[in-house]
Amino acid sequence: MQKNMLIAVGSGGLSAVASMAFLSGMPGGLLFVYLATLPIFMVAFSMGTVAASIAAVSGIVMAGIIGGNLTAGAYGLFHALPAWFVSRQNLSSRQGPDGSVVWYPLGNVLSALSILCAVLMVIGALVFAGNSVDSIEQSITTTLFETFSIMMPSLSDAEMLAMVGMLAAIFPGAMGGSWVVMTAINAVLAQAIVVRMGCNLRPTPRFMHMDLPQWAAWPLIITAVAALALDGESRYMAQNVSLILATPFFFLGLSVIHWAVRRISFSPALLTIFYLIMVVSGWALMLVAALGMIEQWAGIRSRFSDIKNNESNNDLTKSDNSDTDGHNGQ
Repeated sequence: MQKNMLIAVGSGGLSAVASMAFLSGMPGGLLFVYLATLPIFMVAFSMGTVAASIAAVSGIVMAGIIGGNLTAGAYGLFHALPAWFVSRQNLSSRQGPDGSVVWYPLGNVLSALSILCAVLMVIGALVFAGNSVDSIEQSITTTLFETFSIMMPSLSDAEMLAMVGMLAAIFPGAMGGSWVVMTAINAVLAQAIVVRMGCNLRPTPRFMHMDLPQWAAWPLIITAVAALALDGESRYMAQNVSLILATPFFFLGLSVIHWAVRRISFSPALLTIFYLIMVVSGWALMLVAALGMIEQWAGIRSRFSDIKNNESNNDLTKSDNSDTDGHNGQ
């Protein structure tokens, strides 16, 4: 028990240090920031939620020691809280009617995580609105313009304004969505590592069979309608919250693609090409999210599976009838 506690404390400290690697200017520091929640997830998925809580708290303390209260608060919100929250949800279970263990569904974890991210963004926007004269969109536009002026000095003002205006419109939602994606990727990596080590508490969920809860679409619908009906700052926040709430549908679309490609013999090559396309094309990301929404309402996988099963049953019936006719003829 004492050994596990020391590992949890050390993992939390490692997570905090990794989260600040980019600020130190060390090579590859941004990669360490992206993987900052990985140690907490590994502790959680191998030792349980109590160890995850200890790791999260120790990470916050370590961040405070290194960078002060503001750094500790930022680490807690962006790294410790989502890692603890996902760990707690992912390790929840109940006993099924047959006595088997029923684990909390993967789709429910992603939906809850996206709502947590959306709530944190709204709270942050309210705090910002109370302490700033400029609107959130104006502040983001100014910051992006100054950043790209340094990074791309060859662009004209007109080109710069066009690019910055397009990015500023979706910047908070894109950052929130990437936060959800990176949290999920860290959880997947941690599960793979603890499975390889043979110390996983939960079996690995099958991604291509992932489903979202029925309620997952309603927050997205409400915020999308609000984005159309409102104006000004409220409209800006609603449309960006919609982007965050669409993230689980992106994962659902990916699961449909994995399910479809799995039926083809050269599926690894197809998946590799598809992921490369997503890296360079924002349209591909939106199409995948749209596919997830279609799956949520129409059930693409179940429909095609039913068709295939019916065709198989019909083939068997025809085969049985042929055998019967052959015997009768004899």
